Amino acid sequence: MELWKLNCRSLLAGFVFTALSGCASDPSPNYFNGGYYMAGDPSCVRMSAFGKGRIMCYNSSGAATGYRDEMTQQNLQMYQYQQINQQAQMQQFGQQLQQTGQSFQQSAQQTYQQYTPPAVTPITPPGGNQIRCIGTDIYTNCRY
Repeated sequence: MELWKLNCRSLLAGFVFTALSGCASDPSPNYFNGGYYMAGDPSCVRMSAFGKGRIMCYNSSGAATGYRDEMTQQNLQMYQYQQINQQAQMQQFGQQLQQTGQSFQQSAQQTYQQYTPPAVTPITPPGGNQIRCIGTDIYTNCRY
């Protein structure tokens, strides 16, 4: 039996499936030995044929972690539906986040436009703005 290293992306009926959080953590359909199998997670980094419609999974250390059965057409359609649904939800969340950001930006702009800084009172030193100097030979002493 030959071990086969999984690719993160598998072609399924013209669609490329990728896990949203990466191929190292979530299983996704992988085409192997004439069928699709959920693999690619940490407990199924590699696989080998175990029988008709069944594979044996191995972790990154090469230890066997159990077997998995071939996905049915219904399983594949459900996976595709879930991926499309997740993408739509993420897109909707992104739009909501963008709208919230724009709302905050508009609020900050209004606050900035309505803000008037306090008047600054000039500091006048004691004795006014005059400098007085006293000179003796080579030394000069000046004070405000």
